[in-house]
Amino acid sequence: MLVENFRPGTLARFSLDFESLSALNPDLIYCSLTGFGQTGPLHDKPGYDFMIQAMGGLMSITGETDGEPMKVGVAVADLFAGQNAVIAILAALQARTQAGRGQHLDISLFDSQLGMLANVASNYLISGDFPKRCGNAHANIVPYQSFQAGDEWFVIAVGNDRQFTRLCEVIGKLELAQDSRFVTNANRVENRDELLALLKPAFLKRTASEWLSALEAAGIPCGPINTLDKVFAEPHVQAREMLIEMDHPTIGKLPLVGSPLKFSDTPVKYKLPPPKLGEHTREVLGSLLGYSVDEIHELFMNRVVS
Repeated sequence: MLVENFRPGTLARFSLDFESLSALNPDLIYCSLTGFGQTGPLHDKPGYDFMIQAMGGLMSITGETDGEPMKVGVAVADLFAGQNAVIAILAALQARTQAGRGQHLDISLFDSQLGMLANVASNYLISGDFPKRCGNAHANIVPYQSFQAGDEWFVIAVGNDRQFTRLCEVIGKLELAQDSRFVTNANRVENRDELLALLKPAFLKRTASEWLSALEAAGIPCGPINTLDKVFAEPHVQAREMLIEMDHPTIGKLPLVGSPLKFSDTPVKYKLPPPKLGEHTREVLGSLLGYSVDEIHELFMNRVVS
């Protein structure tokens, strides 16, 4: 298996492209990760997460309604592509057991970004209407957004009409659930501005923690907007082992984010901390690639590796 992220055609100059290597080993699974893929008019264009978010439509739907287009706070196009590469490699491994040969996997940031437009893409393709930026609101569900309480912001995710009725009970405005403008979610989407004009002042009357306690007791999906210190202090994070510690040779105790993959029979094991630069070069060259001690020494002396 080989994973590479050079621009298309680069490795062919060194006879390290899929065609050259698969001729030597037909079982090879060769995964190429690029900005725009191996084919198409843009295949030669360099790709970076920020520009992919822009060109792939994500920025056009992210940000406040009257604000500028906004990128997501994490490099999601990179991460989408990485996850797609893993999925494709696992599928290719399974295919190889059946077909007896490897293949070339062509994964691009741009394709991966488009694939994650989800309901927004479907809405546009079916209706032809351009989606508008909604800030923290949801294009198809109301109320499903952040609200300002008396002290800080929090979020509510009302997913159906029953939950909306319970929300109205909690805030002391049951008449809203019986108002023809708001009875169904479709009504609420159509009359979004009118509903929000009634809800927003109500939420200012109590603190976020008071609202969250009342809303949770009523079974209404809601949550605080946590800063990272609060995230990693959350008991649920501890219970799920999403914050771990490893011994590092230079740092000592090193806190790390745990794996989100939970297996019943083969739990994830954390064997090594993040490596120092070049820490395992000799091990990789020797035990994995078969270089002799003298050959490894020569590579170091000629500054080929470090």
